[in-house]
Amino acid sequence: MFASTHPTGLRLLIYVAAVLAPPGFAAAAPAVEATDAARSAVAQMTPHDVGSRYGQALGAIEICPGTQTTVKVPALNTLYTGAELQAFQTQAFRIYNAWIKLKQCAMVDDPSECKVVIEESCAAAITEIGPSGTVFPGLLEGPGR
Repeated sequence: MFASTHPTGLRLLIYVAAVLAPPGFAAAAPAVEATDAARSAVAQMTPHDVGSRYGQALGAIEICPGTQTTVKVPALNTLYTGAELQAFQTQAFRIYNAWIKLKQCAMVDDPSECKVVIEESCAAAITEIGPSGTVFPGLLEGPGR
């Protein structure tokens, strides 16, 4: 029997095709949709501003309990080239590092003071880039505050 007419053979053929497919092949359509949605969302923002929100999203998931990024976040990293990409990445790195320093603060400095700063930063992130964000909605999912 041929793989196309035998149920077990068909499953095996689908499995082999999935394993041998180029990376990202199966996710190409959702990735394109996410990139298009991201491009539309940032139309009025500079690469510097978008980099700030990208860094904020990546930093928030490091220290804010229950938060996670959405499909919009990785798509942002594909929007720019050249000098715009450099501006985006520089600002994203700067903001992300600020979050990491905040995370380290909680480990070495006054834990109660750091806890307050972390809670306020997490609340601001949800307000600004959470599901109903005031600056860039939909970059983070997580607990409503």
